[in-house]
This record gives sequence, C-alpha cells and structure tokens, in this order.
Amino acid sequence: MKPTRQRGIALVTALLVVALATVAAVAMALRGQADIRRTSAVFERDMSRHIAAGAEAMVLQVLEQAGGPDDLPWDTCLSPVLPFEVDGIRLQATLDNMQCRYNVNALAGADEVEQGYFASLVDRASQESGVSMPSGAQLAVAVTDWMNPETDDPVYRLADPPKVSGNRPMITASELVSVSGMTGEAWQALSPYVTAYPGAASAIDLERSSDVIKEVFAERPAPQEAPWYMRLQIVAEFGERRYYQCTLLDAPNGKVVLREQTACEP
Repeated sequence: MKPTRQRGIALVTALLVVALATVAAVAMALRGQADIRRTSAVFERDMSRHIAAGAEAMVLQVLEQAGGPDDLPWDTCLSPVLPFEVDGIRLQATLDNMQCRYNVNALAGADEVEQGYFASLVDRASQESGVSMPSGAQLAVAVTDWMNPETDDPVYRLADPPKVSGNRPMITASELVSVSGMTGEAWQALSPYVTAYPGAASAIDLERSSDVIKEVFAERPAPQEAPWYMRLQIVAEFGERRYYQCTLLDAPNGKVVLREQTACEP
C-alpha cells in the first residue's frame, strides 16, 4: 500500500474518532444539563410544598381566630391577591369563600325541594353563559343518583369506556363531569357557582355571592348548621416556572380538608 493512501486512511480514521468523541461529549453534556434541570425542578417543587404548608398554617390561624367572613379585611367572596416573599421566592395567595357557592353534596339523598334549587341554578347558569346544558331538573336527579350508594345506573356501564357512578359524596365539584348528561362545556359554565365539601349542608352568603346565586337561593331557608370552608390557592414563582397548590380549609376548626398540587378549579 502506498504511503499516501495509508496517510489518507489514518486521517479518515482520526476524523471518525474525533467525530465520535465529539458526539459522545455533546451527549454527555446534554444529559448532564437535563439531570440538572430535573434536579432543579424536584428541588423547586419540594421547596414550594414546604413554603405552601407554612402559608397554610398562617392562613388557618387567621381564619380560626375570625368569627366568620365579616371579620376578614375584604368584603368580597374572593380575596385580593396577597403577595409575599419567603427566602427570595415570590408567592401569591388567594382565598375563596365557599359560602358563595352551592355545595353539590347537598344533593346526596336530597328531596325534590333541594333538587329544585340546584335545577334552578343549572338553568340560570345556562342562561347566563349561553351554553347549552341538560335541563336542571334532569341533572339534579342524575347528580343525586350518582352519589347514592344504593343505585348504579346502567347508563354508566354502557358508556365507552364503561364506568360506574360514584356511590359517595363528591370530593371535588369537577366530578360533575362524570355525571350522565354533563359535558366539559357545561361544567365550565356551572363551575363558578358550585363547590364540594363534607356534609350535606350548604350555607349561602347572600351578601357577597354573585347575582345568580342570590337570585336562586334568596328564598331558601338557611341550614341550622352553617359550615364555613375557604379555598386557598398558592402560587410559588421560581424564575419562569410556577407551582400551584390548592387547599380546602375548614376555617372555624383550623383543619386542612383537601390539598392538591394543582391550580384550583374555576
């Protein structure tokens, strides 16, 4: 073999080795950067949880000492955004009074009178939003049946894919989407007026609630027990990333009822 050809083969081999080494180095660098981003995201998420837990404790202390919504420094259902900073991390907190919404669990075992209030709420929400929804009377019965532990409507088993009804009170109001006849669009229209919290009572704050709630429940007798639940949303900002936490609080008893690492429902 001629020396010139040998030198050419050696050069090509060297170039291939360099190319392979470069590709390997780039891959290692990219993998290292991805690991750093993942580690940073895990750290930020854990940090946001710890900070949110501290914010929960602070808010619960304030709510437990308050005698009710009248003792809060704002006179609306939804508080203004409460900004604060912890260890250089910006946080935003908002509180939403659940007495300004209808507790869908009031339909568990409800009679026709209670179903009638919810039916009127559905029909008014449809009118207000312009969204086509199932009739309020139909949906009220369907929600009651969905929560009834002694019924299992075959309409759910015949769905594709098959499913079953809840047979229990709702944990979140968005479970309404699972009820026969409901759609995602209908849920979005109804969501500003409903909530879900333990118990079948649904105290309504007629002073602060929306006009729709006031119109529907103006003549409804107040329950003997007036539960007061507040929903706390906390947003932690890390640069361009945001982490959300939504917590349902039993205000007078100073307890966390439900905590989710997500934004609150509408």
